[in-house]
Amino acid sequence: MHTTRRRNLRHARRAFTLVEVIVMVTVIALLMAVLVTRMSGMFGRGQAEIAKTQASKISQALTLYLIDVGQPLPEPGFNLELLTKRPDNGGGPQGPYLSKASDVIDPWKEPFFVEVPGVVNADFDIVSYGADRAAGGEGINADLTQ
Repeated sequence: MHTTRRRNLRHARRAFTLVEVIVMVTVIALLMAVLVTRMSGMFGRGQAEIAKTQASKISQALTLYLIDVGQPLPEPGFNLELLTKRPDNGGGPQGPYLSKASDVIDPWKEPFFVEVPGVVNADFDIVSYGADRAAGGEGINADLTQ
């Protein structure tokens, strides 16, 4: 009898109490909240870097298009989708200048647009409104101009 009581005590000591489980779950939840907050900021900055790279690529393609058609500047409201079309589809003479239609869409699923004359560059700017999809903003919501 004495040995069965000892065995039962050993089994009871191996288990977690409800308080210990609640404390562990709370600590894990707090760590996850901190981690998610930090990771979302990193993700937003990564998207902004991707948008900058895309805008630079669009700017180069638009410059080649303008050279091919003999224009010094794009017209206000220039449709960047023309850079993705072949000459027989309404694109430039040496088109397409961009390989995919998605090349003119920013990481937030909005189209880039051309601002003539440019604010950053003398001739034109390629602009995305950022994560908030509205003019202005700070951080990942800031406008991106290339």
